[in-house]
Amino acid sequence: MFCNNCGADIPHDSRFCKMCGDSFLVSPNRPGTGKGNWSVAVFAVAGVLLLSALGYYVYTRKQMQGGAASAIDEVDRSFDKLTKKPHSIPLVSDGLTINQLGYSYFKLQVPAKASSVEFHGNFTASGGAGNMVEAFLFSADGYENWQRQQYANPLYRSGRVSMDQMDAELPSGPGTYYLVFNNKFSELTPKTIHVQAKLTYYQ
Repeated sequence: MFCNNCGADIPHDSRFCKMCGDSFLVSPNRPGTGKGNWSVAVFAVAGVLLLSALGYYVYTRKQMQGGAASAIDEVDRSFDKLTKKPHSIPLVSDGLTINQLGYSYFKLQVPAKASSVEFHGNFTASGGAGNMVEAFLFSADGYENWQRQQYANPLYRSGRVSMDQMDAELPSGPGTYYLVFNNKFSELTPKTIHVQAKLTYYQ
């Protein structure tokens, strides 16, 4: 405890200050600091803001339960941006050659507890008369079906093009995905592709 008169640190059971002789009762906090009160106030305000944001999120999501799934996803993504840490995994390839009648792929791994998962980027292709390739983004099951020439529902598909912008929203949670560049339709010429993309998520 501290003396009200001179601020000296004195034993708890003292009846007077050994420094100045003041006999007034001592205070448990040093006069004028107010640090304890400020800390309580800051945490209280932060708690109120967090609870308000959570309440708004729950209310908004309930209001949209019967609405479009895209609107609900947008609310979830906005809430993730306020409460979670962003992560980004780059995917860059400068001059990958894909043989005629062949294909190449990049494997993307999304970790557990990831949410608001997105894939964005672009590519260009060169080689042959039309400089064209096909690009797909598959889930693990979709990729296996595509290899077996069975029905596969890609998360992204470019068609036969020489360049394209790649954009896809992926499910939350862990998962394995394959970005495939296909040149099977070309019997004579290999293709060279340049890729700049990234996988982003919140966790």
